[in-house]
Amino acid sequence: MDGISLVGVRGREMGLDDPFPIEKCSGRVRGAILAEFKGRCPTIREVASISDAQWLTVPNIGPTTLEELRSMTHSAPNGEERPNTTGMPDGELLSRLNRLQRELNIIVGEIRARLSGGGSKNNQSR
Repeated sequence: MDGISLVGVRGREMGLDDPFPIEKCSGRVRGAILAEFKGRCPTIREVASISDAQWLTVPNIGPTTLEELRSMTHSAPNGEERPNTTGMPDGELLSRLNRLQRELNIIVGEIRARLSGGGSKNNQSR
């Protein structure tokens, strides 16, 4: 498994490749999901694979609706809440941490390149 838990729906376990339980979402979240996936119901894996930052760019998705959406992809198999205080499985936390570290390293590299490029321009104009 790739760090994302199974979602319990109607007493049975659903796998990551099962359809996302869109019928359990509020109308606002349902509309945003259908708009994002061009009218089709995505799988749980597809919904879970979109980062929070990407979801927050989707119309009608804000912090509250994002929380609702994530609660649907992070429920325990029997529908109980997970004891994890963040509400996310360890595997997903590690995945996000790795992704954020890569993005941070890219940004740091770009800043360093701009600073070293800008510094050489200042030296040339003197």
